[in-house]
Amino acid sequence: MAMKRFPLTSANSYSSKYRPGEKLYATLELNQVAFPKTGMVVSQTPLGDEFTLAAPCENGMWVVADKAAGAIKSPAAATDKPIGIVYTTEKEYDIFHYGLQTFGRKIAGDYPRVGLLGIGDTVTTNCLQYDDTEFKAVTSGDNQKTAEEALFDALKAIETTPLYVVPVAGSAVPKITATKPNSGIYAKVVKFYTVPNGEPGVKYQIISL
Repeated sequence: MAMKRFPLTSANSYSSKYRPGEKLYATLELNQVAFPKTGMVVSQTPLGDEFTLAAPCENGMWVVADKAAGAIKSPAAATDKPIGIVYTTEKEYDIFHYGLQTFGRKIAGDYPRVGLLGIGDTVTTNCLQYDDTEFKAVTSGDNQKTAEEALFDALKAIETTPLYVVPVAGSAVPKITATKPNSGIYAKVVKFYTVPNGEPGVKYQIISL
């Protein structure tokens, strides 16, 4: 199994304005969620040690607030509860780091804002990963494609072949899969879309807790 991040840049976007090698981060749009009104928000629990400058916390990540341990962590298992989504306000750090793509510097000890997910919550994000043994590259014949292109083809065909978003044990980045889980939290992909900065994204709705 080789997990890959959903692409954060696109030839069709304005990503060329960023400097070569600059780290980009996932973005998030809250389409319809209950937690801002119901108060199901965690904001006073710091990030755990797994979040570093090299691998910071990003908007759209699925995390567990372990209040007993005093830390926000990646799910230890796909059935961990309650799972929340990181939706910290974007910030312009300086004239060289601006916009949604360059946001994502929350590290251990910082306090992100996390909304506990509920059934029906719908978001659009590119904070996702996929397994390139499920969405396979085609390396021979007339219809060759990369694993990323295979994923995009699958996303375009969700009306006939549904896709789901599920938590990944040991990772805060949820996964796109064609396999419907039997239990635990998962979402159904609603649309292959774009995030607010024009990059490719996925709209999904939580359908099980």
